[in-house]
Amino acid sequence: MLAIFHQIMGSTLVVAGLVVLPLPLPFGLIMLVIGLALLAPYLIPIQGLVRWIRRKNAKLNEQLIKWREKFPPVIQKTIDKTHP
Repeated sequence: MLAIFHQIMGSTLVVAGLVVLPLPLPFGLIMLVIGLALLAPYLIPIQGLVRWIRRKNAKLNEQLIKWREKFPPVIQKTIDKTHP
């Protein structure tokens, strides 16, 4: 049941993030990141995308590893599954 909720919320956040992405404030980007993090444990293509982003940005990868313990379990799972 929780997995279905995560997938619905993640999809909603990704779509909403794409809609508000052109706005000057970074809300769209924040919504996209949270949506992808919610979808990544369940969808292999999203895991590949997040893994690719982490490979390209070493600083982001280091920060995710450093702060992993402070995130909720679903985000920890995403960090573990998408380690480059």
